[in-house]
Amino acid sequence: MTFTPRCITVNSRPTSHGPVIHRAGWVVVDPWTILSNGFVKVESGLIKETGQGRGYGFGRIIDHGPGVLLPALVNAHTHLELSALKGKIPFEKGFGVWVKELIKQRESLGINALAIGAKEGIRSLIESGCLVAGEISTLGLTREMFLNSELAGVWFREFLGNTPSGHSYWLDKNEKIIASLAGHAPHTTSPQLLVELKGAARKHNLPFSIHLAELEAEVRFLKTAKGSWADFLTEQEIDFSGWGLPAQSPVKYLERHGILDENTLAVHLVHVDKKDIEILLRHHVQVCLSPRSNQNLHHRLPDMDGMLKAGLKPCLGTDSLASVDSLSIFDEMAFTSRAFPLVPPEEILAMATINGAKALGFGDRFGSLAPGKSGAFIYMPVKVSSRLSLIETVVNARFDK
Repeated sequence: MTFTPRCITVNSRPTSHGPVIHRAGWVVVDPWTILSNGFVKVESGLIKETGQGRGYGFGRIIDHGPGVLLPALVNAHTHLELSALKGKIPFEKGFGVWVKELIKQRESLGINALAIGAKEGIRSLIESGCLVAGEISTLGLTREMFLNSELAGVWFREFLGNTPSGHSYWLDKNEKIIASLAGHAPHTTSPQLLVELKGAARKHNLPFSIHLAELEAEVRFLKTAKGSWADFLTEQEIDFSGWGLPAQSPVKYLERHGILDENTLAVHLVHVDKKDIEILLRHHVQVCLSPRSNQNLHHRLPDMDGMLKAGLKPCLGTDSLASVDSLSIFDEMAFTSRAFPLVPPEEILAMATINGAKALGFGDRFGSLAPGKSGAFIYMPVKVSSRLSLIETVVNARFDK
């Protein structure tokens, strides 16, 4: 089915109007706590109470209808700077051709077109029920628009190549926005630069994002320092002779350099084995998966079943509009549900809400409708008769703007 969610954002500043009680046919406090005929009581921008019925005490009542109130969705990994490239780069000729064409198209479009596309991307995120995001910015052009938008989340400034000389990093944290750093990937960013970036983020206890084990050429390059990716880096004038290769795997390579910990967000993980998963678990690494992008670019999906069985708690990210047709986490959930039929719908909804909020460092404010968290949530106008059908409907719906 398709639907249009209505985003509800409650002003976090104290007002003289008192509490507001939001009612709906269903309230999803978290994927395992679902209330029929429920309410969410919000005061001064924070959730004070959830329950069933009309709610107690005084307060203005807003009845949203027979549908469901959900926690705001979380897109833990996206590239808004590439939004203007939607539909411009074909996938059929493989990742190597795709990335070369991406660089070419990005340069030819120019900063103004990229900025317009990024602003449209932010609007699309919000309209599709996402109010928390992890934005990866390579050019730095989304900084102000992200900070000034309705979105909460992390603005990651991304770096690749070798260590820049005398570069200063902008790091910040408040209740709404974290500004932190990202290393592009172990096959594009020198270990010296990765250590420097991770060290800066670690010093301030901020999340650090990195693409990891995404493509076969990456694995081959790290294991041999040869192959098509080595040739590509040479074409891009990136000197990798001092990177300490070969390595046993991308995950083990990052472990060797001290990059992995509970504030590291590892994205994609298409090419990992059981030993890699054990390493990620041992270091309490946060994991973000982008199944639609992986299918389009690499015709391969991550081992989500194995990750869940081992105890990882992945979140979801759409990647960019250069590799998928929407930034909707609803669309990502629907694809994930079809691609991984053994994964319970509750787990998929957790990936899109509570897991994503935790991975970005916002687990205390977003991800569920528990008391004390932000009074920002969405209403989905569905008609269902049971808790099971409700979760299945939410997870398998597609957003129609």
